[in-house]
Amino acid sequence: MGKDKGGKFAANWEGPFRVQEAFEGGAYRLETMEGRILPRT
Repeated sequence: MGKDKGGKFAANWEGPFRVQEAFEGGAYRLETMEGRILPRT
């Protein structure tokens, strides 16, 4: 078996990011520096 390159702990996106909105419970929405909102953050 080959080694997985990070598996579920690998980064899903590359930054930099801005926090576009913060929600109760510690959830947040990220956007790129160009203003594109990232899905499922």
